[in-house]
Amino acid sequence: MTYSDNYTDTMSLFTYSGERKYLTPDERSRFYGALSVLDCPRERFFCEMIYWTGCRPSEALALDVMTIGLDELVVVIRSLKKRGKNKNRKFRLVPLPGPFIKVLNNFYQIQKAQCRTDNGPKERLFPFSRTKGWQLVGMVMKSAKIVGAMACARGLRHAFGVKAALSGVPITMIQKWLGHTNISSTQIYIDLLGPEERQIAQKMWA
Repeated sequence: MTYSDNYTDTMSLFTYSGERKYLTPDERSRFYGALSVLDCPRERFFCEMIYWTGCRPSEALALDVMTIGLDELVVVIRSLKKRGKNKNRKFRLVPLPGPFIKVLNNFYQIQKAQCRTDNGPKERLFPFSRTKGWQLVGMVMKSAKIVGAMACARGLRHAFGVKAALSGVPITMIQKWLGHTNISSTQIYIDLLGPEERQIAQKMWA
């Protein structure tokens, strides 16, 4: 299954046939463990950026070396799908784990130092095509033995939303991090079976 940024989001985490579009916690862990299949650090960082932020591949590819906030432990993502009255809110801050952002920053330290002022050109973090980006994610999915509708960048994005929701992150924060214009797009992540429901079911089965 090929991911396309032009593919319209549907308000469901399942296909019409009931297949999951998101990675389970085990699959997400396997994906992270399989990143080593990519020999190039730049390529690994690209996949890891999507893993940690749930951003779209096109948004990851638009990042430049000045968007990493080492002190704040955040990345500034340009929301490429803003439309209408929300088009001016095109940037969002998404937190990153300290170890990842420090490794990322060290890798790009030379490029960052060579950047010009804000009015000049900036070095892209991942200077390759969207097609290659999709292929990189697919290579890691294959190495992790993940197949199906979830084995794509969209599956990683949905997995991020699911992980955030089940971790108790407020829905408005998930909406902000994922860059959703409408809260209804984020609502799908809190409709999954959570720990509380499982506990209730255990009592019913007892």
